[in-house]
Amino acid sequence: MRYLIKKVDYKNKTFYCEIGNRMTGFYLTNRLSKLFLEYINDNVYVDFLASEKTKKINNKLYYQVLHFNEIYNFKTKVFVYNHMQLKSQMLDFLRSNEYFLFLDLEMTIPSYRQKEFIPEIVQYGLVLMSQNGKVIFENEGYIKPVRQEPISRRTLKFLSIDEEYFYGHANDYNSFYSMLRKIITDYKPKIVVWGKNDFLALDHSYKIHKQKRLTERNDFIDLLKLHKDYFNLRDDVGLFKAYETYYQENIEQVHNAKDDAMITKHVFDAFLKYIISDVNLKGA
Repeated sequence: MRYLIKKVDYKNKTFYCEIGNRMTGFYLTNRLSKLFLEYINDNVYVDFLASEKTKKINNKLYYQVLHFNEIYNFKTKVFVYNHMQLKSQMLDFLRSNEYFLFLDLEMTIPSYRQKEFIPEIVQYGLVLMSQNGKVIFENEGYIKPVRQEPISRRTLKFLSIDEEYFYGHANDYNSFYSMLRKIITDYKPKIVVWGKNDFLALDHSYKIHKQKRLTERNDFIDLLKLHKDYFNLRDDVGLFKAYETYYQENIEQVHNAKDDAMITKHVFDAFLKYIISDVNLKGA
């Protein structure tokens, strides 16, 4: 149901709506205020979900806004925000890309006394897929670190391998860099990751190894963020939890980059299938 905003307190990130002949106050979290506060004024109708719990601000009670469904400015007759429209735009965006590169990276973990630590990529897993779901290329491998030398016991324990195995199978960073450059040059894929860590690690790697940047932020699709935006989630969801939710199958995470890249692909496939069904059903 839409409510007309009657009053806004930008300093305290609160607003009032008249509900049942009574002025009721609501407040925005820091996250929501960054996204929506500038659009909230007495010229807009809002459709939103609020928590039943209240918070006292300046001795007045306010309900927390959990998420917005719509924000409509009746003066300009423009939807400032429409969640269903966002869903359709998300589907159009995903359909507009011809290739997707599912990427997962494992990084070094500092030794207990290590100072000035910057994580380095020590394992990668990647799966290149065309828009129709065909896997074109997949690869995995270990990468020798240059700052953490030798590699820490904590990192090896995390990877579930020993030092002899790691150095017997690890290659220099340049071999990974060259492969990634060729994939990007030949296919220009959107790189699908779960969360920001892989993007940040890749960004650090260019600096550590003094190589030209191959990627920018808009080359990536953060699948975790898409889930949070689509389902209006406040908290992060783990990759394996998302997989289990879609496929109703419990799997054990073993911190293997190739396995995680493939899980990311499976979650992407299920998410895309869900969006298509959801948007088509509600758009009918």
